[in-house]
Amino acid sequence: MQAYQPGGHAAWRLLPLLLCLLPTVALAKNEIAFRVTGVPTELSAKLQRAMPALSYNGKEARLHELVLSANLRLRDALQAYGFYHAKWDTKTISGPNGDVTVQYRIDLSAPIRLRSKDIRIEGQIDENPVLRKAIAPFPLAGGDILDQVRYSTWKDQTLSFLESKGYVNAYYPRHEILIDRKQNWAEIYLWLNSGKRYRVGSIHIVGADRYPRWFIDRYLTIKPGDWYSPRALSLTQSNLHDANRFQNIQVTGDITNLRGDSIPVTIKLASLPEQHLKVGVGYSTDIGLNGILYYDDYNMFRRAQHLHVAVQVAQKSRNIGGTYTWPVGAALGSEYIASTSFQNETYQIWSANELRAAIGRRWALADNARKNVNASIQAMFNLEQANYTVSGISDSSFYLFPSITYSVQNYRNILRPVSGFYVRATAEGASKVWGSTSNFLRLRVRGGWDEMLNRNWGVGGRVSLGALWLHGNIRFLPPDLRFFAGGQNSLPGYAFQSQGPTNAEGAVVGGRLLAVAGVHVDRFISHDWAIDAFYDIGNAFDSFSTFHALQDVGLGARWYSPVGPIKLDLAHPLVAPRAPAVRLVLSVGFDF
Repeated sequence: MQAYQPGGHAAWRLLPLLLCLLPTVALAKNEIAFRVTGVPTELSAKLQRAMPALSYNGKEARLHELVLSANLRLRDALQAYGFYHAKWDTKTISGPNGDVTVQYRIDLSAPIRLRSKDIRIEGQIDENPVLRKAIAPFPLAGGDILDQVRYSTWKDQTLSFLESKGYVNAYYPRHEILIDRKQNWAEIYLWLNSGKRYRVGSIHIVGADRYPRWFIDRYLTIKPGDWYSPRALSLTQSNLHDANRFQNIQVTGDITNLRGDSIPVTIKLASLPEQHLKVGVGYSTDIGLNGILYYDDYNMFRRAQHLHVAVQVAQKSRNIGGTYTWPVGAALGSEYIASTSFQNETYQIWSANELRAAIGRRWALADNARKNVNASIQAMFNLEQANYTVSGISDSSFYLFPSITYSVQNYRNILRPVSGFYVRATAEGASKVWGSTSNFLRLRVRGGWDEMLNRNWGVGGRVSLGALWLHGNIRFLPPDLRFFAGGQNSLPGYAFQSQGPTNAEGAVVGGRLLAVAGVHVDRFISHDWAIDAFYDIGNAFDSFSTFHALQDVGLGARWYSPVGPIKLDLAHPLVAPRAPAVRLVLSVGFDF
């Protein structure tokens, strides 16, 4: 893509311009927004959540329908917070491009207040004073405004808490709110009976006979003797689903067939085909158009060992490799690993032929029941033979080196990673004593976080740091062990791995240090679509005295698809721009 080429200082003006454009882009179609005035700030925020902005076709009849519907929602929301006598005036304001704002000026009048309450918690829970004390106090006191949202939240959370502790038959024999609108008072009657407490009984697994039982047990978040919890059964079912080995998964407790205080659990499984063959075509800005062939066998030797073979042919990279993993221990993700690959790569600055092999072990650190957390330590012993050319200078190298990697990923939904964080840190080093070409120690840390500020706005950041201690000239290190900057996960305004320290002729050769950081702001136009503005700064370098910070800015779109995020960005380099002045960057999936 070709565009104008502004100077470095003038390009700084692009960032605030892009940020200002976000609301404009987000509201490109007709929209009706609702604004509440005349009430305290806290209540106003609650009412606004009940009245989100809506799109409409610009026709008067449709606008009338949406306003009537909003009036009903506003009435229900006001009553839910205790204001049964509220009145309001409505003002409709037409905006640019056919957008409309409906403004409500509200007179709350006298609220309904709580005159008395009768809260009872009875049943077998009285035999466990510690657990009884753990139940949160009822949130409303005499004289408080009748907040039925807080009432319902406490009611539901308390019942869920008891169910998670084994009181699966807990129920409310009485749950009433009596309201006198003329006298403006209310009375609450909320009686909770915990019922009997139950444990998990025997666990019976039906189906999936080709897999060893110890392997299936790794996916369970329950064991006999645990307090029975529907949530734990749900997590077990989710774990088995994510294994990519089973279908028609049913995890059920037979409450009708009690054995004393125990509930037997049955897990019904149907195995997926153990061998998978997948073919795909994709595109990445870094490697270009590519075709991919995957072969998987998920149950080698009927020991749940996994063979994964991948062949990828792209414009800038050709790769064939295989990974063999065999599970060990009780924790999901704990396994032995063996891998080998051959890769041919040709990029703007360097090209290489690399033969790699590795063997090692991964230890899972996260509890199987923590569904959204993935934490591990991986220790590997690596071999790499490489022939490479960097900025016209050809060399070869051989390295044997150990590495250790710590990683943690904590996102509520990895297919929609808008709230959470990740960290990945690797230390590796080689010595001539083991037959390596040079002595080196290399550290690399990557991390990122994302947070939703509200339903429309999100922010995030990422950082990538690296340090390399090398005995000798960097030319004896293959390109994948040097540090370069540039590319969709580094500085997207610059070509992939095209930036870094230069030699005497001015050619980029890679560096011993790396520091790159970025921030972004997201404006959601729907649940799965967002407009994104971003800014990045950093570079690869050899010493802090020679650090030359590159910067880019850009605007992009995000689609959180059923297979993960798909990102399309336009990025402009702010420092030392080269043609094209605007780079198109496309990526698919969450990069961890």
